[in-house]
Amino acid sequence: METIKTKILVFGADGQLGQEFRYLARQNDLLDFSFCSKLDIDITSESSLKQVIQAIQPDYVINCAAYTAVDKAETEIEQCFAINRDACISITNAIKDTKIKLIHFSTDYVYHTYTGFPLQETDKQNPQSIYATSKLQGENIIRNSGVQAMIIRTSWVVSSYGHNFVKTMKRLGAVREQISVVNDQYGAPTYARHLAKVVIEIIGKVVQNPALEEHFNDTYNYANEGILTWYDLANQVMKIANLPCEVSPIPSSEYPTPASRPLWSVLSKQKIKRNFGIVIPHWYLALQECIEAME
Repeated sequence: METIKTKILVFGADGQLGQEFRYLARQNDLLDFSFCSKLDIDITSESSLKQVIQAIQPDYVINCAAYTAVDKAETEIEQCFAINRDACISITNAIKDTKIKLIHFSTDYVYHTYTGFPLQETDKQNPQSIYATSKLQGENIIRNSGVQAMIIRTSWVVSSYGHNFVKTMKRLGAVREQISVVNDQYGAPTYARHLAKVVIEIIGKVVQNPALEEHFNDTYNYANEGILTWYDLANQVMKIANLPCEVSPIPSSEYPTPASRPLWSVLSKQKIKRNFGIVIPHWYLALQECIEAME
């Protein structure tokens, strides 16, 4: 007898995280993946979403679509809110009154607070940029929609796909003798492939053990283990990639940006580890794997 596979529909399939799901889907025989990029669908259009959802009839929708150009968002306000907030209205309306579960990704930027301890999901939110505000409003729309949804807040996302800090450091390290990087912002990278693996693992666990559904409808933090600064991360990129570029530390005040960045992005992952029994790799291992995938 043929096993009925769990169907998963991924939006934002051409972004960093979406492409990692594509990569992992090729190696997964237990789940049936469908992918939509922004060329395939306008996720702010409820009618388009309903059409696709009706055709595929997924068990899970994974929303990887996001406006992530943090500085540009300060002037491209409408575009940022359309993708990060309004699309959440369209998606939740499209799956309301169904049994479809939603997985949505948010950001450490919603906290923007210093506690001296790893940030917990219940800590105060204090968004200080258009991007952060749009992401928090998107979260709240999902939370108040009545759909079954898991929201995962991540920090410093890196991947062999798309644009990100590690790729930029590798590119600059190959052509420059010296670069300056801020050394007063603390956090840890999230290797998008590790995050995608964890999401697939959680789906598998929930499918096998419906008792875990009570943990599903909640907000979770996820990043790789450990703590470092952007300066430390840049240094490690040069070492692992074997680039001779020298990295100099500077304070954030010497590198002003249109959007305010949180100085403390260290996330507590105790809740996701406890509720789903997952193991999170250290950032150094993640960085090695990420650079290997690039090469």
